[in-house]
Amino acid sequence: TVKKSGVQQLIQTHLDSTKFDYTIAYTEYPLHAKKKKKKEADNYKIIVAVGGDGTVHEVGLGLIHTNTILGILPMGSGNGLARHLNIPMSTKKAILNLNQFKSKAIDTVKINDTYFLGAGGIGFDAHISNLFASSKTRGFITYIKISINEFFKYQEQEYELQIEGNTFKRKAFLITFANSNQYGNNAFIAPESVIDDGLISIVILKKFSLLYAIPLAIKLFTKKINSSKFVEEIKIKKAQIKSPRQEIHLDGEPLLTNREINIEVLPLSLNVITNE
Repeated sequence: TVKKSGVQQLIQTHLDSTKFDYTIAYTEYPLHAKKKKKKEADNYKIIVAVGGDGTVHEVGLGLIHTNTILGILPMGSGNGLARHLNIPMSTKKAILNLNQFKSKAIDTVKINDTYFLGAGGIGFDAHISNLFASSKTRGFITYIKISINEFFKYQEQEYELQIEGNTFKRKAFLITFANSNQYGNNAFIAPESVIDDGLISIVILKKFSLLYAIPLAIKLFTKKINSSKFVEEIKIKKAQIKSPRQEIHLDGEPLLTNREINIEVLPLSLNVITNE
């Protein structure tokens, strides 16, 4: 495992200096990366996010609809977008992958007045993300404790969905908007999702008892979640969802939004380094 403090040395050692000149910049506060990269996008051919899905989210938002390519050195706990793009989890191998300079355009998703790259959602997971963000303690154990405690209290919510002129209601424990195929850590919430097809998956998960928790988890990690009786998946280009709550998460980052959520796929709107 490489700490972030050691990344600079690995870059100096393994990045191909015959192909790249580079500068290293550090973010100073939340959303600094988005602001900084939007200003600098035209000055660089590639801008590389070093961190987890939150960092990738911030950097990527500043590069949508530009010619600048997003690179990723994955150093988070989930690394959902990096895994979807088959980028190595080893920092050294991810740097060597940058040297190959393979890139392609992927879709991003506009949601009200902001965007996301990999996956977003409303319901239970958004509720947990918001609680975790305001928790005095951090780490995986804290996240699990909050999740277990809230699972027994959290009730299914009713959502109204408008898709291609059709309006219908669904009770759901959570609803995921999946552009990539996973949350991270190879938890495949939309196994068949393709990131450059102009569509995203709306994945609706109904409330389940703890008896089904382990079977559902197995399906999630073996790319079979869409075969569960608790799951409904709808492919969309555009949708509007009326939510009873304002909590939402985008690429794992919690925020509050309008209860009326407008979703639109932006086809091939971001250039990324891949390993495909």
